[in-house]
Amino acid sequence: MLTSSPTALLALALLVGATATALPRVSPCETGTRRIELKAEPTGEVPELCIGPGLSTTLIFYGAELLPGGVTVDARERFTMVEVGTTMIRLVPSERMMPGERFRLTVRFKDGAAPASAAFWLGRDAGKVEPFVEVYREKRTVESYQQEVQEKDTRLHQCQEDNERLLAEKESPGGLTGLLATGLMDDEGIPPKDLTRSIGKHPGNFVNVHKAYSYRSARRVVVALVLESTEHIQPWRAVRAELVGPGHRTLRVYPPWQPALLGAGEDNRVVVEAEATETESRGSFTLKVWNEDGTRSLIVSGVTFP
Repeated sequence: MLTSSPTALLALALLVGATATALPRVSPCETGTRRIELKAEPTGEVPELCIGPGLSTTLIFYGAELLPGGVTVDARERFTMVEVGTTMIRLVPSERMMPGERFRLTVRFKDGAAPASAAFWLGRDAGKVEPFVEVYREKRTVESYQQEVQEKDTRLHQCQEDNERLLAEKESPGGLTGLLATGLMDDEGIPPKDLTRSIGKHPGNFVNVHKAYSYRSARRVVVALVLESTEHIQPWRAVRAELVGPGHRTLRVYPPWQPALLGAGEDNRVVVEAEATETESRGSFTLKVWNEDGTRSLIVSGVTFP
């Protein structure tokens, strides 16, 4: 049997450690023409370019012109030439550049689109030099950013309003819908308007409307539909609604309330509540209700309020 002395094991460990630490650093330099893409959305990465003393490196920019006076190089005195054109930069470092040194090159673009600027690291790497670098800029206009910010602000404002309403209503719906859901409002309370005989039913409706009522408070209106459920009807839940009045005027509608899936329980009501004063709710409205994927809808015309 072969045995290993402690001295031999120590020597082997030192050899393995030396081999691991001696792995060469991966060079960022590329042979031939280097191509760099500048994304419209910043990534935080700064490309590193290889330059060398007395040797020329030229950057050519596609899709953008450089802003006059918008090109800066750290330690400018270490370069014998920094030539800047409208779409080109030529750099020649001096012999004073030492191995391991890096300088930052910053450029700004003329058109004001994004990205408005770009940065590069310039470093010396064992005599390797990249003579030509092509920089391609993916632009995005300021107007598109402004539109995106405006849309996000609108969605945020809507989410804040919905969140406040949901916090106020907690687990049960609020407003007139909450009164209907809890049984606190019936024929002996706020008088409803019976729409059963006066409404128009769309021929494409997937289910019949058995009864229909409307209610009003000072600043809200409600439409309550009682649907006919057949034995073989597929389960259905209303998730979105719309109330359109004269002149295509729409009311601000809250998400529909439905106590149970249609076809899965005995309570087949769908209640739609909207914000509207007496003046805003005058005339005849059309109610449209959709399920989650919009494949089965319900349209009722001739809806009026007390």
